[in-house]
Amino acid sequence: MRNVKRAWLVDELAAHLETTRPTIYRHLNKLKSMDVIEEMEVERDGQAKKGYRIRYGDLRKAWSFTEANVEMAMESYRKTIDHFQELVEKEARG
Repeated sequence: MRNVKRAWLVDELAAHLETTRPTIYRHLNKLKSMDVIEEMEVERDGQAKKGYRIRYGDLRKAWSFTEANVEMAMESYRKTIDHFQELVEKEARG
């Protein structure tokens, strides 16, 4: 965590955090779904493998991006609900 720009392999994370691979994948999937982390190719021992790191190399920036996406989604949902309510009221008036 000290070097947020470093990409970590799943096995490295599991060893460092003293947990299992399934637990690491469960948390990685949650963080990926929120766009807090990103996948990237990492070379280890001459082989390209899938690694993970904090998006933008900055946890605050990554979280700000996530918050902005949530706000945009909520605004879109609000517009959909408002439109649906208008249609219901128009139908009721009739």
